[in-house]
Amino acid sequence: MKFDSDPIRILLALVIVACERKSATLASGGSVSAAPRVVISEVMANPRAVPDDRGEWLELHNLEQRAVDIRDWTLRSKNDRGVTIERSIVIPPGGFAVLARNGDRAANGGVTAAYAWHDGLALGNGADWVALHSNDGSTVDSVGWTSTIAGASRALIDATGSHADVMGPAWTTSTTPYGPGDLGTPGTSNMATESASASQRAAPPASTSNEPITAGSPAHDSTLIVRVLDVRQGDAILIENGGSRVIIDGGPEPSRFARLLDRFGLSADTIDAVILTHQHLDHYGGLRELFKSRHRITVRYMFENKDPYSNTSLAQLRDSIIARAKRGTLDYRDTDDPCGTGAPECTITLRGGARLHLLRPDPRGDGPNNRSAVVKLIAPDSAAFTMWLAGDAEQQEISWFDAANYDKAPGMRATVLKGDHHGSCDGISPRYLDLVRPQAVLFSLAAKNDYGDVHEQTLDLLQARRIPWYRTDQNGTITITVPRYGAKYSVSVERGGPGMRGPSDRPARVCGDEKARRRRR
Repeated sequence: MKFDSDPIRILLALVIVACERKSATLASGGSVSAAPRVVISEVMANPRAVPDDRGEWLELHNLEQRAVDIRDWTLRSKNDRGVTIERSIVIPPGGFAVLARNGDRAANGGVTAAYAWHDGLALGNGADWVALHSNDGSTVDSVGWTSTIAGASRALIDATGSHADVMGPAWTTSTTPYGPGDLGTPGTSNMATESASASQRAAPPASTSNEPITAGSPAHDSTLIVRVLDVRQGDAILIENGGSRVIIDGGPEPSRFARLLDRFGLSADTIDAVILTHQHLDHYGGLRELFKSRHRITVRYMFENKDPYSNTSLAQLRDSIIARAKRGTLDYRDTDDPCGTGAPECTITLRGGARLHLLRPDPRGDGPNNRSAVVKLIAPDSAAFTMWLAGDAEQQEISWFDAANYDKAPGMRATVLKGDHHGSCDGISPRYLDLVRPQAVLFSLAAKNDYGDVHEQTLDLLQARRIPWYRTDQNGTITITVPRYGAKYSVSVERGGPGMRGPSDRPARVCGDEKARRRRR
């Protein structure tokens, strides 16, 4: 399965509004009056320096040789009621006007706005569109997008042809800093080519050497970012590549996960896939936030094994998922048949070229832990980075991975291992390390927990093999960055360093014992 980068509805919207732009209107005197040539020339939908509700803006460029007053013009978007500009805003010939959600330059990230709309319009970080209409209802211009670049605007560099797709070749990702650190050129020419003649203009290159390594067009930027989020005693992983976003598990606490959604700009965005590895609260609890209407998050695919499980909060999550699936806004898949074809493996291709191999769990696994779905993440340059993530799989399921030949297809060797079961020794064994051969192991857990995590047997085993480890209880959120062009990956943490031990670490009485496993979760 390969995720399309442009949902059908957005494509239809782009086609419709592109056609509308070419239409003319019949004036009262019977003559045909074309709409003024004013284009939406820059869009900042996903600022980083300030929250979206203060930092969103768009820029208009007047291509006419006369001034244009946009009083009583309207802006409409996919999910909002729209905005009418109720006062005179005159754009000089060849000039620019910035319209912003917040007009206070001291609070909005440093943007000087000709007009602030405050509410009625929110620029989605995921799939969205904006249409500009003149006071007689004509469509003057319209643009759409299916993802955004956090902290950088998309800027129009060629208005002579079709430019309805903000992620298309007529646009570029801004590289000029403004205000406290976002990138864009609000109110001024986007590039030197903006004032060049049409014959001098050329399509922008696929990438530029001066482009920030964490920004760029989703069609070309292959930077892979993996965040093991600090959700205390639970798992939550956020993967980003080329504008695509995937979440694996959501931790135990909805409120904590909600804060992380805001911190990493996920609210009002599109999540391409959500994977719940298994039905334990410390993995699914926070996922309920994704489906609350106040976050305005679109989820395209949801994967879980759908096993019966008696828990009210899980039932609430599933009700939300099923409701969206019935409306046709979400595809709900079973990890036992992830592609719906009977195959044990389904490949999810992200827009930057990274791939996730989603693997069927042990069909006879004893309890939720040993029914954990498995993901092998492969960077666009497979030689640069891979990662193996298997939820809370214990020795029983790990042995099944071995027997099912996952070590051969897709291969269990990986650069980094997300340590199973929060560092419990029933989730790490010598044989497991032989199969994966990780350069580093990451654990997600709370500093004070009742399980003895991370077990001393686990840490002693890693130390004996000289494998460094990182852990969210001591290091906070752990971020892996794999730059484009195959450069070496890096691991960064919020505090501390590798190889730390925690206050709850203690030796387990047994590792892999059946009764001990049942006592733990």
